[in-house]
Amino acid sequence: MNTNNLESEFSSRLRDSIRQSHDLGYHPTRFEQMLNDQGALGLARKLIKSGEIQDGFKTVVKLGRKDLTMESIMLEPQFKSLFSAGELEAATWRLSQA
Repeated sequence: MNTNNLESEFSSRLRDSIRQSHDLGYHPTRFEQMLNDQGALGLARKLIKSGEIQDGFKTVVKLGRKDLTMESIMLEPQFKSLFSAGELEAATWRLSQA
């Protein structure tokens, strides 16, 4: 799969996690807005570099759905090639803090 298709698939996967969050009663409005504004890869790279763990991450984890976090999706085998080793390490660390 080429990079553009993979980026598109990653974006679709994030949007699917947003839909599933809505089904759980959580509405990640700010995350969805940032996704629309910055694109999936830009957003993932920006958030993963920020030192803080976002409230949305904490909320989804509290709902028992760590699999819906951006970090978890980044670490899915098909998407790992989109990110640097440092970005993947940061995603792994964040999930370990949950």
